[in-house]
Amino acid sequence: MTLANIALSSRRPIRDGLLQFDPPRLLGSHCKACDTRTFPPRDFCPACLRDGPHDVVPLGPNGTVFSYTVVHQAPGGRRTPYVLAYIDLDDAVRVLARIDAPGDDIQVGDKVELVLQEAGESEGVSLVGYAFVPSPLKSGAV
Repeated sequence: MTLANIALSSRRPIRDGLLQFDPPRLLGSHCKACDTRTFPPRDFCPACLRDGPHDVVPLGPNGTVFSYTVVHQAPGGRRTPYVLAYIDLDDAVRVLARIDAPGDDIQVGDKVELVLQEAGESEGVSLVGYAFVPSPLKSGAV
């Protein structure tokens, strides 16, 4: 089921404060002291070690594959194989995420973009997670 078919009131992120729906974005924190952005949002800055509060900011939806692996064995209930990757977002944040594409189609340096996907259901509410898909601007392989 696509997110377009799910009413906004009947869905929520898999974790509060993780993402926003419109426009689809991951949420991070921004340290004003050193200008570092992190994902997920944190109460401290891992770069300068300052305590928050830090601003919660939407992160850009585009990135580049830094590193990846194809997972062939996973906890029960997960379909395999799937691609798990470190993605360098265009705004200098590295995130760990699934890439929704066959492993043979992915290379380090590929351009990817954020998608929100249904991740399950809880008490009649659709839980929404995130993944990345190859961008039409896929070039950049090293």
